[in-house]
Amino acid sequence: MVGGGKATVITGQDRRRFPRMRTAWPVILEAADGRVGVGQIIDVSLTGMRVSTDLDIEPDTPLMLRVTLPKDTGRLEVLVKVARRDPRGFGVSFVTLGEGEAERIAPFVAPGDIRRWARRVAVSLPIRIETSSDEGDTLAGRTVDLSTSGGRVTVEGQLTVGDVVVVELPGPDVGGSLRLPSLVWEVYTGGAVVVFANLARGEYLKLRDYLGHFA
Repeated sequence: MVGGGKATVITGQDRRRFPRMRTAWPVILEAADGRVGVGQIIDVSLTGMRVSTDLDIEPDTPLMLRVTLPKDTGRLEVLVKVARRDPRGFGVSFVTLGEGEAERIAPFVAPGDIRRWARRVAVSLPIRIETSSDEGDTLAGRTVDLSTSGGRVTVEGQLTVGDVVVVELPGPDVGGSLRLPSLVWEVYTGGAVVVFANLARGEYLKLRDYLGHFA
């Protein structure tokens, strides 16, 4: 599978916690007997996916899915098992899901999933937050914790849930910076929770290595 980190087995109790989000992601399906099909992922959570395809697959069949993630964020390769069929295709559950794969899916699903899955590092770094307001405001702040999917920040100003912003972190090189497109998930007095939105694979790896220095 693409990505690193330990694999996580999800229990039945866990499955009830993770809501599914609508998607439209191209997918290639490969069965162990050599059959290959194409289709579309029509919803996703951190426990599984629903697939629309003409490929005739029976329940309990293992499949390798190669999924094209949105906005040039790369492809995800993951082993699944068919859980059930329906008139539009079938639902699959992840056999195991590595931490790296979970973190790549998390920005496209529910904010509660992100905080539950992404490994956070407690670190206080000075940041700049560029807003998308007409005035182009730049707010100062500091990180409280960070992961490859987002983090908690304090901010000297007001953010709004749903704001599209750029979070600028001091980079690993002298005079450099990491500029991360983000979405504001939650706000509270003096701070907010941000999710890094649609990081390219290269950006994800750079951020992961950067956070490794603080772990």
